[in-house]
Amino acid sequence: MSKGRNAKWRKKQQLVKMKKMTKKDEVKAIRKMKLLFRPMIKILSPALRRFFLRKLGGNWNGYDAQKLLYKLKDYNRKNVSKRSLRRNGKSVAAVNKIILNAITGRNKVCHSELPEIQANSTSFLTSWISVARLIGAKGVAEKLEQTRKFLSNTRKFPRITPEERRRSMVRIFRKLELQKKNMNWSKTKEMAANAIEEALFDAIAEDFAMPMRDFMTKLKLLGYNSIVDSYAQLKIAIAKCSPAHFVQPENGSSFDLGHLRIVMNSRHSAIHEQHLNTLRDWPKYFKSLIYVSLGIGALKSAHIISCLYENLLAAKKEAKRQIKRARLLPPILRNRQNKFLKEKSDKLNSRWLGGKSAGRKHLRKMLNSTANSLPGAS
Repeated sequence: MSKGRNAKWRKKQQLVKMKKMTKKDEVKAIRKMKLLFRPMIKILSPALRRFFLRKLGGNWNGYDAQKLLYKLKDYNRKNVSKRSLRRNGKSVAAVNKIILNAITGRNKVCHSELPEIQANSTSFLTSWISVARLIGAKGVAEKLEQTRKFLSNTRKFPRITPEERRRSMVRIFRKLELQKKNMNWSKTKEMAANAIEEALFDAIAEDFAMPMRDFMTKLKLLGYNSIVDSYAQLKIAIAKCSPAHFVQPENGSSFDLGHLRIVMNSRHSAIHEQHLNTLRDWPKYFKSLIYVSLGIGALKSAHIISCLYENLLAAKKEAKRQIKRARLLPPILRNRQNKFLKEKSDKLNSRWLGGKSAGRKHLRKMLNSTANSLPGAS
């Protein structure tokens, strides 16, 4: 190793040890953090949930990766003799170590420990892949493996534009709106919750926690470092801050500290995958994030979060508009726009045409009249 490279390596190790990073390295670590968070909640958590549903039965409602991994740790200890886990000759202690590393990875990502993420992101992902193989989820392991190539160069990760995200959310909200009267949990609701939780996580971990760190450092309530944990920030702020510490709202009222608790709830909702809370309260969460961002003087962050919130609202409004417009069309046209299932549409079409077999009669009559009008017809 050359002297120059050796010096850079020492500097990097020193930064990790001090829990401080350069701004450039923080940006890279945040990308990795976001990159790891998505497969954790969308791939790993559902796989663990399916495993416990299969093995334990009953109505297992847990989605939180943390709880699921701790449950797997407990399951490993209690089911040594059973072959429900694919140990591949590994001892209980060895399997336990894999699960603990997976838990560590989850915790570092969810608590925004950027130095650890920058240094050990590949190790965390490897432990999640090992957990997937452990529970026999080969397909899940392969999907998680696809994330690895982006960790070495996060710029290669395909980013979606705001317009693409809006279109995607329109589709999700449309499906959600069509299931509004369905009180049971569904894949659509899970997908919608995951999408909103991704947006919430991005807003909290990147746009809110960074200026909140500066705010807390300025008040000497936290030391400046690259562990940008919104949980620690909010916990201390709730305990020690008064309205006087914050920028007064434009209407002249004093800062409402209750919004700090709502932001904390939004953080829990996104990170602990509290899907029901997310679907019910996400507008409130975003409003409080904007309010507190303005309160700490982070105008740029407030603007970014506000744009994200407005895009989600616009997507929801557009979804409702599309459904309303589709319902004004004759049923036979609704089916073309995939607004109803085929069997429902067929039933509605027959009614619209005048009775149970009216559609068939109408078609037969039309064909006969066409045949009679042809040249040579008697």
